[in-house]
Amino acid sequence: MPLLEDSPTRHAARLVLIQEIRGLLVSPALWIMLIIVSLLVGYSFFQAVDLFSQASRTALSFPELASGMNPLEGIFVPTFGAYYLSQTLLLPFVAIRLIGLDKQSGALKLLLQLPLSPLTLCGLKMAAMGLVWLVSLLPAASALILWHHLGGHIYPPEITLLLAGHGLYSLTVISIAMFAATISDSLPTAAMFCLAATLGSWVLDFAASGQSGLLGTLGSLSLTGMLRQFENGLLSSAHVASFLSLALLFFLLTAIWLHPGQRLFLKLGKSFVSLILLCLAVSSALLAPTYMDVTENQRHSFNPADSRALHTLSEPLTITIYLDPQDSRLLDLERDVLGKLRRSVPKLNVKYGQTKSTGLFSATESDNYGLIQYEYGGKRDQSYSNSENEILPIIYTLAGLEIVADSVPTYHGHPLATEATGSRWWFYIFLPLFFVCAGVYGRKGKW
Repeated sequence: MPLLEDSPTRHAARLVLIQEIRGLLVSPALWIMLIIVSLLVGYSFFQAVDLFSQASRTALSFPELASGMNPLEGIFVPTFGAYYLSQTLLLPFVAIRLIGLDKQSGALKLLLQLPLSPLTLCGLKMAAMGLVWLVSLLPAASALILWHHLGGHIYPPEITLLLAGHGLYSLTVISIAMFAATISDSLPTAAMFCLAATLGSWVLDFAASGQSGLLGTLGSLSLTGMLRQFENGLLSSAHVASFLSLALLFFLLTAIWLHPGQRLFLKLGKSFVSLILLCLAVSSALLAPTYMDVTENQRHSFNPADSRALHTLSEPLTITIYLDPQDSRLLDLERDVLGKLRRSVPKLNVKYGQTKSTGLFSATESDNYGLIQYEYGGKRDQSYSNSENEILPIIYTLAGLEIVADSVPTYHGHPLATEATGSRWWFYIFLPLFFVCAGVYGRKGKW
């Protein structure tokens, strides 16, 4: 009996999903986006291969430079940068149609009369958009296959994390677009709302570049800042939870505000409860984050022996830095050492001392500018070096530790001098023509 009772609901859900997929496939906005994605991915890929090949020729002549030839940074991140542009600027125009056109045509009122909850309806629309996103990966898959055909190296964990980052970013953008279409009276207004969110995130990340304090924290938690962590090959539970929580928040808000017949007070109450619960979930993830370095060269990690030793530090380690936030030495220190220490030391306290005096006739920089002070267990030491090879011994001396580094494989890099210009026709002619034909086929009602 339960199966028979559920069959009308399942049948309605299947029909709605098919209708949503068909609605997207006949949308000109979708095929225009795919054509632009093909052109952008092709251009980015060819430019990346050309620059990587030029650097590889130098690395092949000077083997000591080969370790810096990493295909993730040199090929795949620039290539997938085309998806960042399309997901930020083009994907919202496709996603807002999921609800915007239903509102304009009156079909939404009919959908809400089906034996499906607003949450289920939103889930079906999201599933249809997920299939569209998979189709948009065809140019990226082509780039991967072509790079492998050219003899290039592919490290699957790095590519998997990169795809996951762009998938979470797209999921969040789609959720924002659906909510924007739900609360807006017109598609242009919804598009402006969504673009304000995505472009605002980019502006925040740009403004926070090289900054510390609250602005730096907000920048790292912006959509663009969180995506960059996935591009760097560092899997963080905090960023995964933040992405999922943002997407889930706007998804729930869409389901709450979708039904026009509910009272405003009830919608506001449900929205507030959803916001509070998801904020608590994100806060828990941020308080106790876990990390996984999936890069082939393990550039986000210390030597395993160093990591084990730093995890055993039971007392607070305080580091006071006298460097301007824009100083390149601080940026290098943050990227090469401090980030690793934050993921390894249980109780790390990083302070930034005053580097500029405020007196009218005072020097522009204090006398201890560039100094880095360390304090652990009542002992202190200091240095002007921002090198890992000098900082770690200072910390071990303060903690009374003697460390013998583990033997780990040396990363030799993957230089490759090649050309991909012969495949321009694939990205510039064949794929765009394929998407044009598919769009025309769909417009004739064949889907």
